Amino acid sequence: MKNLKHNVNKLKYIIVKNQYNSSMILLALMLIVFYSCTSEEFFEKPPLSELSTEVSYASKADAEAAVGAIYGLPSRRSEHYYKWQHTIFSDMRADNTHSGFVADIRNVELFQASPSANEPNGYPWSQNYQYIAACNAVIDNIPGIENPDFNQADKDVIMGQAYFLRGFFYFYLNRVYGGVPITLSNEDSDIFKARSSYEEVHAQVEADLLLAESLLPSEYSTNYLTRTRATKGGAQSMLAKLYADMGDYTKCAEYAGKVISSSTYELLPTFDHLFDGEHEYNKEIILELTHIMGNAQSTYVGIQVLPPGDYSQYDGTKSGFNAWEVPYHRFNTIKTDLVAAFKEMGDTVREESTVFYVPYEMASVPPYGYIEGEPIGHLWKMTREGGLFDDQNLVLLRLADIILLGAEANNQIGNTGQAITLLNQVRDRVQLPPTTATSKSEVALAILKERRLELVCENNRYYDLRRYYNNDAAFIQHINSQTDSEGNSFGVQASVGKVYIPIPQAEIDVNPNLVQNPGY
Repeated sequence: MKNLKHNVNKLKYIIVKNQYNSSMILLALMLIVFYSCTSEEFFEKPPLSELSTEVSYASKADAEAAVGAIYGLPSRRSEHYYKWQHTIFSDMRADNTHSGFVADIRNVELFQASPSANEPNGYPWSQNYQYIAACNAVIDNIPGIENPDFNQADKDVIMGQAYFLRGFFYFYLNRVYGGVPITLSNEDSDIFKARSSYEEVHAQVEADLLLAESLLPSEYSTNYLTRTRATKGGAQSMLAKLYADMGDYTKCAEYAGKVISSSTYELLPTFDHLFDGEHEYNKEIILELTHIMGNAQSTYVGIQVLPPGDYSQYDGTKSGFNAWEVPYHRFNTIKTDLVAAFKEMGDTVREESTVFYVPYEMASVPPYGYIEGEPIGHLWKMTREGGLFDDQNLVLLRLADIILLGAEANNQIGNTGQAITLLNQVRDRVQLPPTTATSKSEVALAILKERRLELVCENNRYYDLRRYYNNDAAFIQHINSQTDSEGNSFGVQASVGKVYIPIPQAEIDVNPNLVQNPGY
């Protein structure tokens, strides 16, 4: 325990001057260091908010509790990025959704983000780095545990999870900011790190995920664990996404193929069951973020994305659902262009499961981009529950995403026939006919359209568009060309220099080696 206290005190000193948000990272470490539960209790029901001062890194149970605590960090009620704010950078910044009337969030949508605005610009940085430090604490300490009941095979699984999670968090940091400082140990004495390049961060993510793939099992002893913990298939899925972003479509096709051919995953027959809150931990899920009703691990997404007020008597697309009585700015209202895309595709199945329409005049805080009397589409997909804080889980990775990514990769490397087969698997699930696309360019566009409707607000659209155009100038032209249903410009002012969001000014003020992204 003496050494543990020494390490924590040393880490406090490093963090105060480091790129991490010091208060949040200290809380993360306390969750890990002082987590107390038996191995059996942890695996059966994750006690995500119970703390104890009785545990140090000395046993298998300690190691399991430490890595288990990492999964609980993003699901805390106070967290933002993986609960819903990832949609700001993936869907609002693309062409799927609108922000609410919070100026700093609307400015991100319009590519006018301020480096000084903590919300939302600072959350991807501070929250992902606190999770990374939690991963590093496990990676630093687990190898040194000497306990006859903690064999190397068990250590490998714990370490594999920590490597997967660190790679996962760095992957999304890199996507948002475009090159960030890399810290691989909490004992690192270099407290003012410069940014590594986008390619260097990707290389580190690749190394972590490949190591995780080699250490992790395909499945755990229970279905719950298989869907909520890092697995071999999870590492392979993230590698497929990584290689797609890197433009290495041969490896992307290879790793997507490993996931698709696995017996661990299969498409759920009914699309709506993915999001109705009644079919959690199903076989399409590769990784799911767990929420628990009534404690610090509940979620508040409902008040962020669904309309306020009692619509139980409203005879619309969704009737009889619970009342949201809290007046609040709603985010992620659906742009009319996305509605038009559903209509053009004839995709009533996914539209019904994704969008809740209310008349413009009934919405308490209508967003811009709609005309008088035009229905407003709120995001029905992310939550269906009617409480201020609820327990609906969040899908982080699922098979349909990887199938469509495999289709994209196969098409890029000339296997267009295989790409069409994969694309049609996803279309068939939502009762759409086989694609009529045949040429490579036609299939590429068909896959882009399919990913848009399949994966609304699942942290993909912005990055899908960048890959499709493969040219930032053409990508920016698409973003700036958005108009409302009457053809009026939304006023987006994107530029090639602003494809990434600004590094938080508070971090630059502390660390003299950090350089701001161009355009800010």
